[in-house]
Amino acid sequence: MAAEFDTLAGQALSAYDLPGASFQFIQHSENVTYRVQAKPRKTFLLRLHSPLTVEMGQHGADPAMIESELTWLDGLKRAGLPVPAGVRNRAGERVTRLEWERTPLNASLLTWLDGEDYTRAHESQKTVRQAGSLIGRLHRHASRWRLPKGFTRPERGMDAFWQTLESLRPAIDDGRIAYSDFRQFESALETLSVHLQGLRKTRQTWGLLHGDLHKGNFIYRKGKLSLIDFSLSAFGPYLFDLAIALSDTREDLRPLLLETYQEHMSLPGNWQSLLEGLYLASMIGTFSFWINIPEAQENLVRRVPLIAQEYAAKYNYEESFWFVGE
Repeated sequence: MAAEFDTLAGQALSAYDLPGASFQFIQHSENVTYRVQAKPRKTFLLRLHSPLTVEMGQHGADPAMIESELTWLDGLKRAGLPVPAGVRNRAGERVTRLEWERTPLNASLLTWLDGEDYTRAHESQKTVRQAGSLIGRLHRHASRWRLPKGFTRPERGMDAFWQTLESLRPAIDDGRIAYSDFRQFESALETLSVHLQGLRKTRQTWGLLHGDLHKGNFIYRKGKLSLIDFSLSAFGPYLFDLAIALSDTREDLRPLLLETYQEHMSLPGNWQSLLEGLYLASMIGTFSFWINIPEAQENLVRRVPLIAQEYAAKYNYEESFWFVGE
């Protein structure tokens, strides 16, 4: 499969004005990604929109969805946010269609953001303030941006959360996930559904999300953070992004993340319960990705009971696991 994707990567790059470009495989996740080196000293990110597992979504098969993602990135860039931009091929298009024996495959090329992965070693009050501000600016832009005609992205709401939960059933059948833990997740989504029904859907609470705001999708360079990988961007409650970011922020710095976020966006009523429930929904999504990835099985077996029994169980008894005493 790797050699097949390499061939497709070469085919994709031939559509761009990058003579003599070389490419190096990065990873296969929601896309197959390559680092592309071109002259004179230009770097790009090539994406082949073929997910590692079907649970990662099939939106990459729709050119209109990819084009919509890149259109939003253009809007964010014009607003001054540090994000990549789509590159047009010789035909003037940002989505390149490839012929593949399995099915037609879409590719896209993005500008490369220099830096290194943002890790716990980089985390400080300064970087957490930046992260909170970036997320707030992202959502503020989404709340004010007029969607272009034909703009389309998936929706990340209760229907999607229930569908993700159902994808865990094969792991119950073969014993990797205990049914009691599954039931805790099911009850948590029932509780979250009630809270989301009480959330008024306005431009201040619901709109375009990044969809995957863990540390791996921030780039760190000389003390500054940038945002990458909008492949899972979708419509949904803004708090979904914030929940993922909070879960990947050092506990003592979480109040600072929330404080700087609120310099740009206000939090709705009952935000604590919403954040905790949306975090659990995001973890169910993570588990659904893991069930078909052999190297993730150890993490799956270890993490599911922890999240179910230490977090979901508390949430189901209306006990906070993040905001104790608030």
